[in-house]
Amino acid sequence: MSAPRVTIPEMPTEVAYPRRNGEPVFDAPWQSRAFGMVVGLHTAGEFPWQAFKDKLIAQVAAGALSDCPPDGSPYYYQWVAAFCQLLDESGIVRAEELDARSHEFLDGTRQQVF
Repeated sequence: MSAPRVTIPEMPTEVAYPRRNGEPVFDAPWQSRAFGMVVGLHTAGEFPWQAFKDKLIAQVAAGALSDCPPDGSPYYYQWVAAFCQLLDESGIVRAEELDARSHEFLDGTRQQVF
């Protein structure tokens, strides 16, 4: 039996995720994982889509992030920044814990999960 198809609410043009033939497009595996975490937690009822959308709109309006590599694709870095802000502000995962986990990945203490 296949998993039910999740309908992702539309996003305004200025913050719409990249798509091809109506399907999300990713340039790297981390982008699809970040996308999936947001959609998965929203679908599980952890936060309303509008809350994430508002954070993403603010990130996009602010422009490219200072720690975003100059590869011309800041969108998913902004997506992750909006997600982290939402996680912290909603109390799902506090900023301190996100920072600690990030450092664990960077120093090899925590392994990637695929």
